[in-house]
Amino acid sequence: MAENKLVPEKYEGLSIFRPPLSFELAGKCFDLVMDDGFDNRLVFTDRKTLKFGPEGEEAEFEYDCLKMDDLCYFVNFEARPFPNPRRGITLILDLKESLVTAAYATLGLDPKFPRMPSVDIVFGAIRREDGTLPTKRHGYTDMLLGKSIDWNYGSFNIAHVYQTERYYRVSFTPRALERIRRNNPQMMAGADGRPVIREAYEDYAEYVKIRDGLVAVSLLETNLCRRNGHGNSLFFLMNLKEMHDVGRSFGTNGEGEDENYTFGAFGAWFDASEVKGMESMYYLH
Repeated sequence: MAENKLVPEKYEGLSIFRPPLSFELAGKCFDLVMDDGFDNRLVFTDRKTLKFGPEGEEAEFEYDCLKMDDLCYFVNFEARPFPNPRRGITLILDLKESLVTAAYATLGLDPKFPRMPSVDIVFGAIRREDGTLPTKRHGYTDMLLGKSIDWNYGSFNIAHVYQTERYYRVSFTPRALERIRRNNPQMMAGADGRPVIREAYEDYAEYVKIRDGLVAVSLLETNLCRRNGHGNSLFFLMNLKEMHDVGRSFGTNGEGEDENYTFGAFGAWFDASEVKGMESMYYLH
């Protein structure tokens, strides 16, 4: 049975389609040369723990590793016990091209919304065995713009509409809304009594091409945070050839408990013409 240590029991519904954890990197070491100037050594000490940090200053973490494609891995971890502010680290290791994309999510920096994470995406390279480095990088892409995918997480469906280079839209079919009312009623009303889940809204998004058919997407739930007091940083690695993704959610849940877990979903292309045709505005209502 696949280990699921970082997934709180109450959230296992979102992990029903998550692939088994991968242990292929256990015992391996990588030098990550990052474009922000902060290089790190990454050592997978065993199947459960890794060391990460500047060479000679590495700290130990428990981790989840998910294999998404040939020689492409999604690695998620953060320090326990949590520091203040909390910092979650997600790495996409592309060993075929010796490239890395890091998503650093931080909770506790926003004085108005302390339960809303921020996220920074940093590109970099993995030093080859001969000491050389590739000159190319993963990079931002418009390959998803104008498209939409209906993602099935097991307990509910949600359609993401990749509207612009900086924003995505959320949509729900009538069937999906009924599933939410039945299985996740807490998602239907916020702290102010207004629905958290509406038929369409916008929020921040970033899109990164990893390789052909593989794209990473970073989403923020700032809209939900303003209405319900908390939101999360969501980071996905999508395989558009198989219409499957893996991801992680970093932040807090509705009860104020810390949240950082990995999951998976299956997707299907979705006709969101009506949603895409709505007047574009920040935080579409």
